[in-house]
Amino acid sequence: MKIHFTYILFFILFTANTFAQKLELYTNDGKEEYLGCLNCDAKDANSIWNSYGNYGNLYSQKSIWNKYGIFGDQTSSYSPWNIHADNPPIVKKDGVMYGYFTTNKHFVGKRVEVELTKMLFDYYLDIKEDPSKWNKNHDVAKSKEITKSKEAPKLKETVKK
Repeated sequence: MKIHFTYILFFILFTANTFAQKLELYTNDGKEEYLGCLNCDAKDANSIWNSYGNYGNLYSQKSIWNKYGIFGDQTSSYSPWNIHADNPPIVKKDGVMYGYFTTNKHFVGKRVEVELTKMLFDYYLDIKEDPSKWNKNHDVAKSKEITKSKEAPKLKETVKK
């Protein structure tokens, strides 16, 4: 189940990254400090999926994955993972407020409800353990797809004989 979810998540990430504008996270503390790009590629320095960057690192103060930080702690009012958060991160698209990134159901209608965020809300506990492993599984899935596409012509040749 977890592997199946991983493939779906990264298909959505890839699709969202390819066809949509960037969804960027900002603090909701009156300062609106940058917290990273929600749908950027894992190699992007600003991506929340880049475990070596400021926004995807498990220990960075600006990371939603830092369970001890103000933006990743499940009890923090500024964390998307707190189901009672009053000040969850703001999502901006093209520099304009698009909604809130939060598991708090009282923000329904105000929170960003795209496929990516819906999955993150459902599976964030698994992802929070190590966001980088989701990126590694995506690379494995891509290599399997490439291998399958290379094997397909050989199969057709065999059938013709």
